[in-house]
Formats: sequence, C-alpha cells, structure tokens
Amino acid sequence: MKKLQTPEQSNEMRFPIVCRYAHKDQPVPDGWQFRLCGGHHGRSGYGILMRQKDDFYPTPPEAVQALLSVEDVPHSIWECACGDGAISNVLQEAGHSVVSTDLNDWGYEKAETGVDFLMETKPLAPAVITNPPYKLANEFIIKCMDMELDYFAMLLRLAFLEGKQRRELIYNRQPPARVHVFSERLTMWRGDEEQPQGSSGFIAFGWFVWEKGNTETKLGWL
Repeated sequence: MKKLQTPEQSNEMRFPIVCRYAHKDQPVPDGWQFRLCGGHHGRSGYGILMRQKDDFYPTPPEAVQALLSVEDVPHSIWECACGDGAISNVLQEAGHSVVSTDLNDWGYEKAETGVDFLMETKPLAPAVITNPPYKLANEFIIKCMDMELDYFAMLLRLAFLEGKQRRELIYNRQPPARVHVFSERLTMWRGDEEQPQGSSGFIAFGWFVWEKGNTETKLGWL
C-alpha cells in the first residue's frame, strides 16, 4: 500500500514568528507592536517588532446576525473585548447603542483602548455581548456575574459546557438561560494573519446567554 504524503509545512507554519528585527520607518502590521532597541541600534532607528500577546479572532458577522435572530437583545450593550469592531458594527447596524472597549488597540476607531474589563468595577451598559479571549472566558463570565448584569451573551466553544471546576465556579452559581449551538461550524481566524483561501471552521461554537435570576438552561440550534 502506498503511503500517503502529507504536505510539508514551512518553518513559519511550524514555528510562528512572534518577533523580528525591524526599522522604525517600516509599517507596523495590525496586532504587532514596535519597541526601539537601546544603544547604537536604537539610535539608528532599529528595534524589535513583536506580536501582541493577546491574540484576537474576529467574529464572523453572520454569527452576530444569528444571535439577533433568536434573542431579544437589550438596546444598550457593552462590547468589552471589541477587537476590530466585528461584533460592535453588526449591533450598531441593527440599531443598538454600543460601548466598545478593549485592552489592546486592534485598529477599531470607535473603541476605547487600554480598558481591562477584568479590572472594571461598574458596567458601562446594562448588557454585555462579546467573544471573550478563550483563556479568560471563565473570568469574563464571573466578572459579569459580579457586576450583576441583567443580560450577557458570550460566543464560546461548545467544550465550555464541560469541566468540574467550571461547574462549581459558574454553572452552580448561575447557569446560562440559553445555549444556541451553531449547526455549521464558524470559521474563526487570527485577526493579524491572512486567512487561507477555502479554509473552514473545525471547532464547534455556540452563543451562551445569561439572564439575571435564571435557574434553568434551554438548548437550541442556529
């Protein structure tokens, strides 16, 4: 039997570049930061171009439209991890008032950057809708609970339903009112990388929706 050949990956694909030497006059790509070197190199205008540590994956517009098709979303919304405005733009086009903030600057002109959602003490709107950093999803949800928001919706992997610790920290305290599962998988790609032509999603996502006072969870499909 002939052994199938797997496509050989380039070094850049196997070992993604996280920093490189550059000159201050070179353009800085979205999602990267430039820091001037010290000494002779810095005086000559050279420094290190570094990818921001907080990756972001822009939300496909159809994902937000799907949420709006099944949810009676409040008028005023805080998008607290707005990235490049992917969610905010769709909500505004639908007539919602949106406060957009992010810890990093991903090029969205309407965003207030440098805002760490996890350090905030008062909500900037009665409701939150966002696609949180997956590694901080627990913390984002707990922060929404601590703020006693009436409504918040998070775009999360379906695997978020799992986990003993998550059950103790989140679901026993306040289960989501509704989980809307995407029947077709969303294509989510890093915002500072070019999406390969013809690429498709391979992770199952859903909208997890919490409402204040809710005690039961309903499951639906989009």
